[in-house]
Amino acid sequence: MSNSFEQGTAPRVLFFGMQGTFSALALNALLEAGIDVRAVVLPINAVPGRAVPAITRYENSLPVRTMLPLAHTSLHTNIVQIATKRHLPLWQMSRLNDPTTHAILADYEPDLACVACFSRLIPTRILDLPRLGCLNVHPSLLPANRGPEPLFWTFREHKHETGVTIHLMDKGLDSGPIVLQERIAVPDGMSYGELETRCAERGGVLLAQAAWQLYREEAQITEQDEARSSYHSFPAYEDLAIPVDQWDAREVYNFIRGVGHWESPLHIEAPDSEMDILEVRNCYEYSLEPLEDTRRIIHEGDSFIVRCKQGWVSV
Repeated sequence: MSNSFEQGTAPRVLFFGMQGTFSALALNALLEAGIDVRAVVLPINAVPGRAVPAITRYENSLPVRTMLPLAHTSLHTNIVQIATKRHLPLWQMSRLNDPTTHAILADYEPDLACVACFSRLIPTRILDLPRLGCLNVHPSLLPANRGPEPLFWTFREHKHETGVTIHLMDKGLDSGPIVLQERIAVPDGMSYGELETRCAERGGVLLAQAAWQLYREEAQITEQDEARSSYHSFPAYEDLAIPVDQWDAREVYNFIRGVGHWESPLHIEAPDSEMDILEVRNCYEYSLEPLEDTRRIIHEGDSFIVRCKQGWVSV
């Protein structure tokens, strides 16, 4: 057995997350696995015209908000509730590079930092603070689909399989060495929230396993293959467009079912129709069988039938 840790002790961890399902499930998994979570760190946005400390203890009068669609608020619990119940120190951070932030986090003498959906880039000074490094949970099969919104692009690219990766963080974005990885199926009709929850559940389990493996010097670490890497930024307006003349009905159905409740509505582009653009939020059914009606969009009661490259959808 390695002499890098004492028998019966657990890895000391700083947890970085946000108030959403993804972070909550990861934090719970660490605690259930016996990880010694020393503190929880949340981001806070600066308020114009108001001085915000670099880091401060969390108070309920200062709610933490996120602009990340990935961090959907949990219907059950969030990391603030978890930390409060477990009596874990909870910090709000506005400037990670600040010496005060570094000094406060260093006092916890962390072995590891664990990150699950955090809206700020973590500077090298903080990455170098834990003696074993920083682990991140990323909901894709890295090196594919790097970036802040991998689940959106899973649906946009019509993938029927994705996964979750636990990797060590470096100066790049989602580019550090892989510790653990697992594939996850994306069946027809799966929603963003369902896929996010599945990735968070499995990601939390893998995160705890990776923390223990690193702590016990048992981890098998693999460098990412840059030749196979891909990156996507936040979706733009044009990424919400659905080119039904180029996609078949199954592709249209799964994209709408996946991200139809995005902050901005999806829109079907139908330049060969009386309606050039049709905004949609849901898709009820699809068929790959051809329509006898040659129109692109057919209005039927409260819904529309849309002819696709192959088949049709009801929206």
